[in-house]
Amino acid sequence: MDYLFAGSPEPEPLQAAPSAPPPAPPPARPSPPGRGIARQVGDVLVESRLAGMGDADVRSTLARKLCRLLPDLPPGGADTVSTVAVRALEQLARDHIVRVREALATAIKDIACAPPSVVATLARDVERTVAEPVLRCCAALSDEDLLDIVAAAPAGWALSAIARRHSIGAALSDAIAGSGHAEATGILLDNSGAVIAEPTLESLVERSAHHPDWRQKLARRPALPRRLALRLADFVDLAVVETLRRRPDFDDATVAEIAATTRRRIDWAEAPDSAESPERRAVRLHRLGKLDETALGDAMSWNEAGFVRAALTLRARVAPEVVDLILDAHDPQAVTALVWRAGLSMRCAMQIQARAAGIHPRAMLNARQGSGFPLSSAEMARHLERYGIGP
Repeated sequence: MDYLFAGSPEPEPLQAAPSAPPPAPPPARPSPPGRGIARQVGDVLVESRLAGMGDADVRSTLARKLCRLLPDLPPGGADTVSTVAVRALEQLARDHIVRVREALATAIKDIACAPPSVVATLARDVERTVAEPVLRCCAALSDEDLLDIVAAAPAGWALSAIARRHSIGAALSDAIAGSGHAEATGILLDNSGAVIAEPTLESLVERSAHHPDWRQKLARRPALPRRLALRLADFVDLAVVETLRRRPDFDDATVAEIAATTRRRIDWAEAPDSAESPERRAVRLHRLGKLDETALGDAMSWNEAGFVRAALTLRARVAPEVVDLILDAHDPQAVTALVWRAGLSMRCAMQIQARAAGIHPRAMLNARQGSGFPLSSAEMARHLERYGIGP
């Protein structure tokens, strides 16, 4: 580390003869840039070595001191002193004592210029007390690292920490929502700094059939599309409906439609013929030409699986046991193809995947460009052939 102390005072010259005039002092040279921070880094490292680097408390103190000096280091890491400091921090991030790594994580989490190699190591630490502060707060942690961490299916606490970040882009939000972790997804929905793309919001609305606690969070999301607000009203959750009706960004027509949808759902459950079985109701509506997506939506809002299965049987003109086989197989392509054969929309196919077929969110087949079928007609026909359904 001698280079950290370059420019030490010269040895004193020999005493000159009395008659000789004293030599003129050389002109003062300006200190090189970064000289002050270089000496501070050197002092910290020397103090730590003298105190005994085998002591975990000494290494913890070193971690905190180096972190305090990070904002003053030359940017880019090309400077020698920056290289020395970063290498020391990288070693501390891999320290075998947990409390050393904890000290480093706590000190570095709020430093925007923290070395990417250091925060990436800490963020992947197996100890929650080390990784969580960095995952939740550190702005120096790149989206690429965060996406890689989510893709590795980490512990739930790690996903929840990421979902609490101050700012979350659409790709990362999609990854968290697609992880299947209900708590982290709920935290994400509560996070106003999270950008959630419309297709992801649509998927979450469908999945909220199995996660009622998400509905209020979805109803409060900023810039909630009108069509998704109407979809939320399908669930006949009166508290959610009231939240939707009070939103200042919806016009009177939207509020009226939300109220009408809720009223229709209630009427479905309280109809005079509600004593008839779901299957018989499906047959009756089919004969009347009213077995449409509205009826299916009303039935799914009350979890009437028997009605949905009977409706698909009647509309797709296939045997009931084949419909049961497809829905019970949790096969998203086959379910989508069956809905297509029944003459229903991709929006309906997504609802049936989530509510009737119980397909895992990460396995669901989503709409193309918001509303289109993601498979061609030929592809869907091939999926149906696997279950013995011909043209």
